[in-house]
Amino acid sequence: MKKHFIFDLDDTLTNSYEINQQLFVDTFEGITSEQETFLRDLHYRSRGTSMHIQFEEAAKYLKLEVPPQELVKKNEEMHINSAEKFAKMHTFDAAKELLDVLKTNGKLISVCTNRQYGSQKKIFELNNMSHYFENVISCSDEGHEKPDPYCLNTLIAKYEEPKEAYIYFGDSKTDRDFAKGAGIDFVIIDHYLNEKKFYKMILEAFF
Repeated sequence: MKKHFIFDLDDTLTNSYEINQQLFVDTFEGITSEQETFLRDLHYRSRGTSMHIQFEEAAKYLKLEVPPQELVKKNEEMHINSAEKFAKMHTFDAAKELLDVLKTNGKLISVCTNRQYGSQKKIFELNNMSHYFENVISCSDEGHEKPDPYCLNTLIAKYEEPKEAYIYFGDSKTDRDFAKGAGIDFVIIDHYLNEKKFYKMILEAFF
């Protein structure tokens, strides 16, 4: 039986794809419509991958001599300061209800994501979520972005329990590789194919 439930954040707990894509595009100024189309496509096909890699590819395409880490920093600041956009970043339907059920049944819930701590904190505050989680980890800020399983392995080692006790929830191939690299079970969710009702359907079917 699973004891540890570990979640990705963006597009797993929070409905954040459109906001993240827009802020990715907005990181670059004075771009053409053709360049914007490329950036949106890049963001879509790179879902779950390192932001450093995404910005490195974007800068290369736009022929910008800007280190990707500077673009990542700028993008994170935009996330933290975009109050109007972030106010629209809600959890998926019934996500909190599922977290309530897990917590009530004595499960330990954690977040392990590539999103940086600053914007994580803002999302948790806006959605009143912090109290659900035993651990909150930013793989980016820890210097080991997914799919490198370092942060997940560190979390697992903290409790010294069999890997069978853990399960990871994500939304991308990167999340699958992340969990497989750590040797734990996983569920990969596509909320958009499930009309953003995945958690509601799970609750209605099993609880």
